[in-house]
Amino acid sequence: MDDGRSYIHSKSKPGRMKKIVVHLLAIILAACVTPPPVPKVEPLDSPTNSLMQAISIVDDQTIWISGHSGSFMRSLSGGESWELFTHPTGDTLQFRDVYGFDSGKAILMSAGPGSLSRIFTFTAPDQWTENFVMEDSLGFLDCIDFWDDQRGIAYGDAIDKYPYILLTSDGGQTWMRADSANMPQAGKGEGGFAASGTCVTTAENGKAWIATGAGGNCRFLVTENYGRSWSETNSPLITGEAAGNTSVSFAGEVGVVTGGDLLKPSEYTDNTAFSRDGGITWKLGRQPQTVGAFYGSAITKVGDHIFAFACGPKGLDYTSDLGQTWTNLDTLNYWALSMEGNIGYASGTNGKILRISLQP
Repeated sequence: MDDGRSYIHSKSKPGRMKKIVVHLLAIILAACVTPPPVPKVEPLDSPTNSLMQAISIVDDQTIWISGHSGSFMRSLSGGESWELFTHPTGDTLQFRDVYGFDSGKAILMSAGPGSLSRIFTFTAPDQWTENFVMEDSLGFLDCIDFWDDQRGIAYGDAIDKYPYILLTSDGGQTWMRADSANMPQAGKGEGGFAASGTCVTTAENGKAWIATGAGGNCRFLVTENYGRSWSETNSPLITGEAAGNTSVSFAGEVGVVTGGDLLKPSEYTDNTAFSRDGGITWKLGRQPQTVGAFYGSAITKVGDHIFAFACGPKGLDYTSDLGQTWTNLDTLNYWALSMEGNIGYASGTNGKILRISLQP
């Protein structure tokens, strides 16, 4: 007589087998996932003691870094050695952004009120062309970037009811304000933070994001057609008179924005956020290791892993899980970051330069 036990056993066995197979597959998949490499940092010799606050990586050998005292530098050896250049007028200019076209030519942007905001073309070893001078005394340029060797963009603090956006289509020789009819109005006191040259970033097919802040504003201005028209997207970072977004970077559809409140240098605030959908939506990251505001950011993909870096006056942190956990790399004062593949650089006060490497 069947008491039911053999029936129960025969019905439950496939279920147990399925669980065993699923468990084994999970173990196999976990074993196949390569752990993320740990970033290595290396201080590099610098030819200056000036604040260096913008970086442009052309290739694995050519890097441009610009900063205060009318100075900037170039490496043609992957950071092993640097050549220092200065503007012929002396140390009155602050080159807060730089874009290197190749090993011999770069666009430099100086920041400051009114006519101190300028854009130059520099061709090594000593050829200068002044392409733009801010005519409005209230103007203040914050950052520049290029889509290619002809089309570029510059952003500055608002001087009227529209965002201050300049466009070039001839490699930076001439600049014109973007059509205000195709953009949202500027907020009161809205602008960028001319801290790291990364408050605007470009991408393929005419995309660009401008990260704004100050005056209680904190949002993104977004274009998908090389600056001909603009839309806006909210940012979840902290707002305030001297707060908001400072830097935005993308690796494909994954983006990072950093910022904070510059008036709270020793506090933790909502100062990092991440996007997985090309900047349409953003989610706050968790508390980093470094306190205070972040001035610069960089993001890169190495293998299957995405690394984001954030730096500011209190240090340099990184995350390999989109802001769920952060690790501190350095506690010194860094303003700018740039990553290309598995190599990058950070720069800051006293001319310091740090090379960052991600070797699988």
